[in-house]
Order: sequence, then structure tokens, then C-alpha cells
Amino acid sequence: MHKVIISLIGLALATAVVPPAISATTIYTPGDHEFQVTGDPFSGTVSATIGHTGISLGSFTDKFQFTLGQSGVGSGSLTTSTSLFEDITDLDISSVTVNGMAASSIVTPGNLVETYYLFGVPITLGALNEIVVTGMSRGNGSYGGNVTFIPTGDDSAVPEPKTWVMMLTGFGLLGATLRRHRRAAVRFV
Repeated sequence: MHKVIISLIGLALATAVVPPAISATTIYTPGDHEFQVTGDPFSGTVSATIGHTGISLGSFTDKFQFTLGQSGVGSGSLTTSTSLFEDITDLDISSVTVNGMAASSIVTPGNLVETYYLFGVPITLGALNEIVVTGMSRGNGSYGGNVTFIPTGDDSAVPEPKTWVMMLTGFGLLGATLRRHRRAAVRFV
């Protein structure tokens, strides 16, 4: 009897110290299967599809990171759906942010469809931009969405370092040339 009680206490302690499920974080970049991009990121509009299928049981965080060679504004939407509430394909999205801005959401009655959307997000030339999707999957969840970008054409015209060197060298040569020429003496009679 004493051994049974000790075994039960040991079993209770072993199950009490089991660590909770760890949230998986995945980073995607353009060209990954989950992040397909069309258009020229240096001139013109850009469109992309993002998504993740077959998300295993537990919490998840997906980060879609990208840099563009022009400034502008972005927008997009993301949707998940399931046929049965709390089924293995059910996925609950807890938040979607783009560069720290929270997306708005629409959830249908019964929580079978969740849609997140955001528009007018400032995208800065050369900055690392990030779309973050967090949620919980019941075993085989998925979501998908689209993202668009339109350049505003207001990139500040700051010359590159090589351009500065050429410009300063040109000014220096011009100054040296002007100093070498003697000024002609002008006489008034």
C-alpha cells in the first residue's frame, strides 16, 4: 500500500511539472512557398499572396518579412475558415499586425470564418517590414491572404555616398581650376 501511494504521488508530480506547449514562430521571406510576390519591388506596384497550411496543434506565430526599394502604402486581407467549430481544421487567429499596426477583423456567427484586413499602411524605402499572424491551431489549420503595395513617389532624393564623392571631387577640381587662372588686371583710362 505504501508503494502504491508513493507511486501515485510520483505520477502526480511528474504530470504537474510537464512544461506547456511552446509557441512555434516561423519567419517567411519573399520567394518562400508561403510568400509569393509579383511585381518589381524597386519600381511600380507589388502584389503578394501569403498563407500557411497544415499548421500543427498549438499556438503559432508567423512573420512575413520584406524590404522594398520604394516608399508607398500597402493593404491586404487574410482569411481562415472551417466547416465545423473546434474541428481539427479550425484555426483561431488572435492578431494580425503590419509594421505594428493592428488589423481589423470580422468573425462570422459560430466562428467558422475569420477575416482580418488593413489598408493605408505606410511602407518606407529600405526599411524591414513585417506582417505578423498569431493564433492557435487545433491540428490541421490554415489561412491565406493577399497583400498589395502602391508606390507614392515621395522617396527623398538623398544621393548615395559615391555620388557625394563625385560631386565633392568636381567642386574641388572646379575651385582649383579657378584659383590657378590669374585674374586679368583691369585698367580704367
